[in-house]
Amino acid sequence: MLKKLIYKSHYRGTKEGDFILSSFAAHALENCSNDDIKAYENLLEYTDAEIQGWVLSAQNAPVHLRKIILKIAGFHDFDNTSLAQ
Repeated sequence: MLKKLIYKSHYRGTKEGDFILSSFAAHALENCSNDDIKAYENLLEYTDAEIQGWVLSAQNAPVHLRKIILKIAGFHDFDNTSLAQ
C-alpha cells in the first residue's frame, strides 16, 4: 500500500505537488499511524492547488485532514504548528 501511495504522490500533475507529496511519502509516511495513512490516501483525492494551500495554511484544511496536513507541513519546515487546534 505504501508503494502505491508513494507512486500516486509522485505523479500528481504539478512539480510543486509532486515535490511536496512525494518527498513526504517517500521519507515519512512509513512512520505514520494507520489513521494517518488513511487520511493521506484521502488527501490524494484533492487537487494539488487545494493541498498546497492547506500545507501553507492548515487552518483552511478540512478538519479530518488537518493532522496529516500538519505532518506534511512539519516535514517541509512550514510553520503551521501553531494551527494544530
